[in-house]
Amino acid sequence: MHRESSVLFSAQRNMKSSAQPTRGYVDAIVSAATFGTIPLFSLPVLSAGMPPSSLLVYRFGFACLFMLAVLIANKKSLRIGYGEGLRLAFLALLYACSAVCIISGYRYLPSGVATTLVFSYPVFTALIEIIFCHQPLRAVTATALLLAIVGVALLSGATTGAMHTGAIVGVVLELLSGLFYAIYMVLYPRMHLAHLGNLKPNVLIFFMAMLLLTLYSTFTTGGLYPIHQPTILLHLLLLGLVPTAISNVTLVMALKRIDSTTVATLGAFEPLTAMLIGIFVFGESLTWSVMLGFVLVILAVYILIKYK
Repeated sequence: MHRESSVLFSAQRNMKSSAQPTRGYVDAIVSAATFGTIPLFSLPVLSAGMPPSSLLVYRFGFACLFMLAVLIANKKSLRIGYGEGLRLAFLALLYACSAVCIISGYRYLPSGVATTLVFSYPVFTALIEIIFCHQPLRAVTATALLLAIVGVALLSGATTGAMHTGAIVGVVLELLSGLFYAIYMVLYPRMHLAHLGNLKPNVLIFFMAMLLLTLYSTFTTGGLYPIHQPTILLHLLLLGLVPTAISNVTLVMALKRIDSTTVATLGAFEPLTAMLIGIFVFGESLTWSVMLGFVLVILAVYILIKYK
């Protein structure tokens, strides 16, 4: 009887162990796909006349409330030191700049194209490491960079003669968003914040980003844009919940179960989700150049992640 119980316990433990990677894959896909829903909830708010800065203040504010509830449920403290606060504030500044650029770019580009351009941040990460961290430029990295450049050109419309002033502004904004996020990604592991855990720094970064964006909104648009309609409030709540809180929580959960390379690779669901939303919800056109550019950027990112 004891032996049978031991065998049963061992089988259950093996089943639980084998289920961990599967759960990690699901969490990573959910994280990427939910992040790709940013256009779904932000474009209706922007079309109602709300400035991007106000939209982002509400986004991070509601996300902080949702994620704070998770921390409280797990009885986690938000106490940090002075030095940690300064480092988190700088990361929040980078995150806020990236967020402002991506939302502002939606005014000039189709949402799927815009999100795909932001997803090129691993390309900028590779460039930063080559230029500033003295990483060697290998043939595989050069190939990925070339693919990304061609992909961006196709997405921007430069190869079809469809490039115009608005499109140029949109491309620059989205690439800046990717650049700011790449700097964020390079600096984060060098900030010595691992002892704070995974979720706690995110909550604090979002909170500080919200404060910075409140100041930015005050000086650029005279203050926060009021929420006039229940539908706008619903979109903002979902924006703070789905592509911000849920995306970050599931990302943390995924990183605990599978390696970061796999998580980053599954991040391709982010621009794919945004592209599908743009086509089926907002009626954005899908041309051959956009499709090919999308594939080339995804391929470039996959190569960089796979062979780094």
